Amino acid sequence: MANNFENPELFLEVARTAAKRYPFERSEAKLLAFSENATYLIYDPQTGESLCVLRVGRPGYHTLEEYQSEIDWLRQINDYTPLKVANPLAASDGSYIQMVEADGAVYYCMATEFLSGATLENDNSPEAAPAHFRTLGETTAYLHRQTEIWNGTKDIKRAHWDYENMIGEEGLWGNWRDYPELTSEQEAKIAQCCAIIKRRLERYGKNDQNYGVIHADLRDTNIIVEGDQIKVIDFDDFGFGWHLHDLAGALTFIEEREDVPDLVNAWLDGYRKVLPFTDTDFSEIDTFILQRRIQMLAWMGSHQDSTPVQGYMDGYMDGTMELVDRYLKLFG
Repeated sequence: MANNFENPELFLEVARTAAKRYPFERSEAKLLAFSENATYLIYDPQTGESLCVLRVGRPGYHTLEEYQSEIDWLRQINDYTPLKVANPLAASDGSYIQMVEADGAVYYCMATEFLSGATLENDNSPEAAPAHFRTLGETTAYLHRQTEIWNGTKDIKRAHWDYENMIGEEGLWGNWRDYPELTSEQEAKIAQCCAIIKRRLERYGKNDQNYGVIHADLRDTNIIVEGDQIKVIDFDDFGFGWHLHDLAGALTFIEEREDVPDLVNAWLDGYRKVLPFTDTDFSEIDTFILQRRIQMLAWMGSHQDSTPVQGYMDGYMDGTMELVDRYLKLFG
């Protein structure tokens, strides 16, 4: 997997080139996030006005059809749910996806409207966490319900977040075995868990009620609240997957915290306001939480040169092995 962090200046130049293709009188780009893509706030340097959010995709990560699928789903969410998402913005030529050539590669760029408000993570106090997770659960259920009734999902071109693509040897984010300084004992235990996860997921199966189009990264960082309005951002990972993956995604990086059972219950309270949640689903929560945790081992192993990722890695393996040992006691 190519390392995104080798040349951030190149991504910035691509963003500036793309921004000039939109009907802004003047613009400048400020980096917001750097992961599988680079996300920029495009603003007016004279007035400070936020003009849009521009995403510059890593070459080869998504196809043109996959970006078009994202645009199609965003429009459906705004039209058929109480949620708000950032509408795509057309460039001066009327197109929604800009292709910028740089350094021998093609970068796909997409601009969306800037959404005001504060993300849930702004209030990271323990007292606020259960309320945040109720909001996350309810928001997730609205998205799941919309995709269940939308016949356009058959035309979506996106990856499937299944076992093989998440924690298989050819995972889309790399192989978890490449996590630095992984010991042979740790590798053996995680591999044992992977075998159990695979068996349980095969038994759980895929049907219209438990598998479909999902956001796949619906954490507190990606929910903006302004008054009573809930706004959802960052659809870059969206694809097909089990609905329970969205619950696991909400717990990314905090799975070992002592309050996780309370947060899961709060998430379920919010989810059940909109959609049912069965006992069969409930029995697999631990499986999906651990699968996500292992998937992030792969992601960090392939992004370990990044300063933010290095921060996430601090203590991550210790927490992972706590979850692994508990999972083996439950299902091993």
